[in-house]
Amino acid sequence: MRYPLHMNTELQQETPHEIEVELPDACVACGGSIAARFMTGSARGVCLRCHLITALRVARTDEGMQVGHAPVALA
Repeated sequence: MRYPLHMNTELQQETPHEIEVELPDACVACGGSIAARFMTGSARGVCLRCHLITALRVARTDEGMQVGHAPVALA
C-alpha cells in the first residue's frame, strides 16, 4: 500500500501548559493553604497543612475566575 503524502518524521514536542499557585485559607478540612496545579483539561490541589488531595473545578464568572473543589483523598 502506498500513501499519497509523505510521513512527517520530525519529532514534535508539546509544550506543557501548567500553572502552579497557592490558594490561601482554601482547605475545607483545616482551613490551610492549597498548592494548586492547573493543567490543560484538569486541575489538582493538595493542602499544605493536612495533605488533603482535591480535584479543582474552574469556572469563569462575571467577576473573574471561580475555583471550586471536592476532597478526593488524604496523602
